[in-house]
Amino acid sequence: MRKEIGRIWTRYNKTQQAIPNKDISNVDGSLYAILFNANKGRHTYDLLRVYGSLIDCGISDDNIFILDGDGAKRKRLFDYSATRQTLEFVTGIVRKKATAKDRLLVYVTNHGEYYGGKCRVHSYDGFIWEDDFEDIMQELPVNFGLFDFTQCCGGGFAERMGYGKNIGLSNTNRKEISNGSSLRNIGAYFTHYLFPNILTPGISIEKAFDDAV
Repeated sequence: MRKEIGRIWTRYNKTQQAIPNKDISNVDGSLYAILFNANKGRHTYDLLRVYGSLIDCGISDDNIFILDGDGAKRKRLFDYSATRQTLEFVTGIVRKKATAKDRLLVYVTNHGEYYGGKCRVHSYDGFIWEDDFEDIMQELPVNFGLFDFTQCCGGGFAERMGYGKNIGLSNTNRKEISNGSSLRNIGAYFTHYLFPNILTPGISIEKAFDDAV
């Protein structure tokens, strides 16, 4: 695991536990995005900011899935409630639509906890544990997956997902509080800077991460 120090509020950890088994490219294919949050307030603001960043980068609205709270309509037609069942359903859609040239971004903002030796994140109907999240994301056909966890105690999720073709990002280790301003999660700002770089042809994932930090 490599640690980078953020200059303003927080730290970003990038985990990649194994050398990719093939070249990771951000030149070809489409990007699919799953944005997840179960609580109202600043976390919903985070999703809207990240959503706006994706649209600004030219990502098709049809490829973006927003799972927020109870799924009620606000500034955007939120697609689904933020439950484990809907996360499984949306991941299944991506699994069917995506190809080996495509990429997947999963962005999670919410309340997170470390309990009983494992990390968990709040869902609208309870919790999703780090190992359950890993199970949901199995057998994805994409060229690479970028998993960005900005909740407290997100390190366990990043460790689970940062292997092979996947890169796991987190603001914290397994037991830390995710620092941000009183109204906005700094993770959303970091992701806002990361997306344009990671979608620019010819820029490696490593350089995109370093530039965003």
